[in-house]
Amino acid sequence: MDTKETTNTAAPELDLDELMQRIRAEVTERKKQSEAAPPRPKSEARTTDFAARRFTARELLTLPTSEFTRAAYLAFLGREPLPDEFVRLRDRLLVNHVGRMRVLREFHASASARNVEGFWQESLKDRLYWSPPAKFGRGFARLIANICNSPRWLREFFARVELLERRSAESAAAARAMQSAQNADRQNALKNANQTREQLVATRQALDNAIGALERRVAGLKQEGAGIAARLGETAIMLAHARKDQEDHWRAIVNQKLILESVLAAEETASVESSSQSATENSHLLDALYLSFEDRYRGTREDIKNRQRVYLEQIEECVAATGNGAVIDIGCGRGEWLELLGEAAIEAHGYDLNRMAVEESHARGLDVRFADAIEALSALPDNSCSAITGFHIIEHLPFEILVRLIDHALRVLRPGGILIVETPNPANLVVAAEKFYFDPTHRNPLPSELTSYLLQSRGFGSVEIRPLHPVGGHASRNYDDPMLAFLQDKLFGAQDYAALARKNP
Repeated sequence: MDTKETTNTAAPELDLDELMQRIRAEVTERKKQSEAAPPRPKSEARTTDFAARRFTARELLTLPTSEFTRAAYLAFLGREPLPDEFVRLRDRLLVNHVGRMRVLREFHASASARNVEGFWQESLKDRLYWSPPAKFGRGFARLIANICNSPRWLREFFARVELLERRSAESAAAARAMQSAQNADRQNALKNANQTREQLVATRQALDNAIGALERRVAGLKQEGAGIAARLGETAIMLAHARKDQEDHWRAIVNQKLILESVLAAEETASVESSSQSATENSHLLDALYLSFEDRYRGTREDIKNRQRVYLEQIEECVAATGNGAVIDIGCGRGEWLELLGEAAIEAHGYDLNRMAVEESHARGLDVRFADAIEALSALPDNSCSAITGFHIIEHLPFEILVRLIDHALRVLRPGGILIVETPNPANLVVAAEKFYFDPTHRNPLPSELTSYLLQSRGFGSVEIRPLHPVGGHASRNYDDPMLAFLQDKLFGAQDYAALARKNP
């Protein structure tokens, strides 16, 4: 029974959610009461009409809110409440949380109020309940109860502390066991790596012997004449496959060598340094796989050199005009471009993060350094290079790194120097929707307009966009229909483009 008397005159903020909950609860309660009450004859219902009832104060306090609002007017004033009176009193009870006993006192204090049975007794009980001694007694009782419950609460607290300590000890033991297992796994991995290296070395020796035998057989077949040309072709194919297998095994041996060196170095360093070095080594686990992927899908070394030969004339003119500065190739890969520049007697060196590619380039006598492009360019002095090139590298970079690369290239180039970047052309729908994603290390396609804008906005002067490598046999056709011409360009147009940006003199 809510008989608390509210003394705060300011109305609290209206909470619609709470109001709806109260209304729903009252509807549910009235529905339950109506279902639980036995059916009455119609004659009895007429004689017990709500307006004719004589309510006591105790009955008023137990009625639902809407019935209480109506019954208060009937009991004290002998009339039904007006609609606005009903809504105002109900909102005071539900929204402002005014106590019911306070409402009854207000009705009793009115000049035309009737006497309601039990009013003074309920009013006295309400005042006694909210009197300071009663409040103090209830607070003191709660205090005594809390004091009595304190030993149980302390026992529960210490039990939880003990449980946490036990779990911490179990976790520490599990961590120590895991560390021991990791140390054992590291030793086993080192042992297996040594065994694998020995097996690969033996396999390479066997392949070298087989290749020598095949080469001798090919030489003998050539001397036998034109009658065995078909067999000679088959043998040549076998020789090409053997050479490919030899290259793959050589890469695997180099990869195992680098892994062994990193594992041995990790055993000799502290745990923090070992973790950092292990994370670095993990980034190179797929170096050999990526080179094999490029061999299959990007083309042979001769194919790449023929494609890149179109830049030689422009590079030669730029180097001569800027005082024979060096040419820097970032992400040089297998070194085809550096090989072309060397054949043209142009000083050039490259940078790459694929250790297998660096090893192969060294084997071909190329000046290639294992380094990140940003770190390499940031270490070069201002105005020190005639040209910087990057073939199919910018689509691998996050946007922030690409902007930093452009900024460093502008700083390092001499006035009049040139930056050449080549990348897949997303204007070709086949490239944008399929071929771009052949390489799993690609990040985002870069439209030519975006690349041109980035180069100009970071300070380069003239920028030329050069479409490259259209689909053979289709791009040369001329169609009168604009739609067919558009589809021809979008489906069979340039698969790559190059951006050539000049630094202002």
